[in-house]
Amino acid sequence: MNSYPSAPSYNSPPTMKHILIAALSLLAGVSPAAESLNTVCPISGKPASPAITSTYSKTVAVCCDRCKAQFTAAPKGYLSNILAAVSGQCPLSKKKSDASKTVTYTRQVAFADAASKATFDAAPDKHIKEVRQ
Repeated sequence: MNSYPSAPSYNSPPTMKHILIAALSLLAGVSPAAESLNTVCPISGKPASPAITSTYSKTVAVCCDRCKAQFTAAPKGYLSNILAAVSGQCPLSKKKSDASKTVTYTRQVAFADAASKATFDAAPDKHIKEVRQ
């Protein structure tokens, strides 16, 4: 008697594992790609080093799933809205925000030197608009 496992039947229905793998593969293709690091330091204007980075992150409440979807589709386009957000107001529609619905803008930022990073980290909302490729 052979002790090797039998070959899978290609006519058998997919298992839950196969379905989950396929679903995750599809979702991975839909998610937005992470932004590449900026090549110019937003503080000094000198070439940025990928070894000196900081993570900028800001979370605000929006009013509805539609605004959340708009933000998720193009977060960089709404950065100014996020920075100017008024407490209790959706930064996209200007309607009353719902605390249970939030969006987060996150960006990895590179700097030319440690002093530039420290300046940015002291007031990230002030300097994030200066981040360019």
